[in-house]
Amino acid sequence: MKIATHILVGALAVTVSLGSAAQSKGGPPILIGQTYVQTGPLAGLSTEPLIGIRAMLVATNAKGGVNGRLLELRQADDANDAEKAAANVKKFASEGAVAVLTPIGTTSSIGALSAANEIKVPLIAPYSGAAPVMKFTQYGFPLRISYDEEYGRIVNHLFTVGITRIAFAHNDNPGARSAMEATKKMVEQRGEKLVGSAAIKQDGSDAAVKAKELAALKPNAVVLAATNTVAAKFIQAYRASGVEARFYSFSFLNGQGLYKSIGADATGVVVSQVVPYPWNPGMPIIAEYQAAMKKLGEKEFSYGSLEGYINMKVVVEALKRAGSNPTPESVKTALETLKSYDLGGIFVKYTPTEHTGLTFSELSMIKKDGHYAR
Repeated sequence: MKIATHILVGALAVTVSLGSAAQSKGGPPILIGQTYVQTGPLAGLSTEPLIGIRAMLVATNAKGGVNGRLLELRQADDANDAEKAAANVKKFASEGAVAVLTPIGTTSSIGALSAANEIKVPLIAPYSGAAPVMKFTQYGFPLRISYDEEYGRIVNHLFTVGITRIAFAHNDNPGARSAMEATKKMVEQRGEKLVGSAAIKQDGSDAAVKAKELAALKPNAVVLAATNTVAAKFIQAYRASGVEARFYSFSFLNGQGLYKSIGADATGVVVSQVVPYPWNPGMPIIAEYQAAMKKLGEKEFSYGSLEGYINMKVVVEALKRAGSNPTPESVKTALETLKSYDLGGIFVKYTPTEHTGLTFSELSMIKKDGHYAR
């Protein structure tokens, strides 16, 4: 939580300290809004994406901003509440924001997206792949692949290696629940059924009980849609039961953080990733991201911060194409010209009728030392 607060203050400090230069050279800063989860049990989801967003923001402003104007990122807490997220989006727009960036989590993203379409301001790269967020709307521009795609690829992998006894454990919230339903459907399409599923309280207080219940069903694999706090408690309790199973998680799980929490119990957990390997400087987007992170003094790279960096990079490119005096409508039009834009080794696609974003994904596994194997 302290990190998230620092990121918010730091990002704003950048725009304030350079504000007079922006006024004299190209006009006032270009305003972008972000509603995100700063408080409550899901606040940890925001930490890494915000670091990457800030890295790209600082790097862009250090080069003079976009079309001679600096960028200002104005952020507000929505506490994982859809109505608060919607209200934040409307407030940003009333203050002159030309786009809204990366609401964190499904509930916040749904509220933000509803407001964005109502007031006609582009909402770019929500940090959720839930179906209501991924569905095509005029002002919604998802970037990551959907949860359905993530879980489809996990299920395909499991069946390919001969694992069909599959259970599912998830946070008790709408986004995670929809992921469970999607996975259940995918398993049934292959002629099997989920062995069982467990909905775990947001704070993980019943994780040990739920782990014991699923372990009694003896699945060969447990697929997770859980925050780090919940996943750590669940996996540790499951391992302690002595029942063996492989664990697979969607992309929100921070494998490095999981390892720090539960050590060796995290070894072997497979995590779906929706952006490339952040430790591969041979890819141009990764080399750029690493350099920007280092300039901030950030020594630890991660999938979450890379995703935040990429999200902000898409915003910057849209602003470049939107002209010296961008509006929500010109930003929307600019985004829809990214028909096959190379971000530096991965491609983003938006057209007036298709807001696809990225199609990238891969599976990674947590090693004994807490790092990832691909």
